[in-house]
Amino acid sequence: MKNLLFILVLLVSVNTLADGHVKPEEGAFTSLYVAAADVDKYTDFLRENSDAFKSIGSSDAGVCITRSGNQYPGQMMVWNAFPSVEAAMIGSLKYDPNTATGQITKMRELKHSTIWKSLKSFRLEPGHEVVARFKIQQNNINAFVEIMAKLEKEVQKNGHPNFFNGVFVSIAGGKESQTIKVRNITNSASDQGKIVDEYFSGKYKLFDEAVALTEGFVDEQIQVCEQIYKQ
Repeated sequence: MKNLLFILVLLVSVNTLADGHVKPEEGAFTSLYVAAADVDKYTDFLRENSDAFKSIGSSDAGVCITRSGNQYPGQMMVWNAFPSVEAAMIGSLKYDPNTATGQITKMRELKHSTIWKSLKSFRLEPGHEVVARFKIQQNNINAFVEIMAKLEKEVQKNGHPNFFNGVFVSIAGGKESQTIKVRNITNSASDQGKIVDEYFSGKYKLFDEAVALTEGFVDEQIQVCEQIYKQ
């Protein structure tokens, strides 16, 4: 019952956002979180065996390797992009990683999976990403998303045109379901570090305003992401 109520609240939130200045992005993502024995070998295996992405209807796919803030060794995720939540839900039923056989089963330990919906415009250009999860009261989500959209433009105007962020809510995400996820994306660790240095020098007060709308960080990581498949 709690999960059903959450989905209903989510739909109300998305509809509210659509009537405001910030519209939800079209499409959806799925994420499969794993602990890989060797993240590079596992990534190479996925790159060389991309038929699975095609078979589930994914338009784009890739990986994100956690480089800081790991919850366990070898933490990474495999992501798939879809044109709609409907397509993501259908695609998630076309491949069950728990029933996989062969070499891949020796390369990773399964953790969990979820579907993601972006609540603001989101440019798919994987790179060096600071990923934060927040607990946010329902009535603050709209304002939080709007501030993150303003922050994106402020950082871009301050000399970082390739900075962008995504704000995501999970659907049937288990432990993810009580959090909002933010991805701050740049082309490199250097660009990301410069932006953080500028924040500590007194810029980007909008970030503080956004965090003030939350109940605080649940966790924060650095992930290095790349695209390994495109339809």
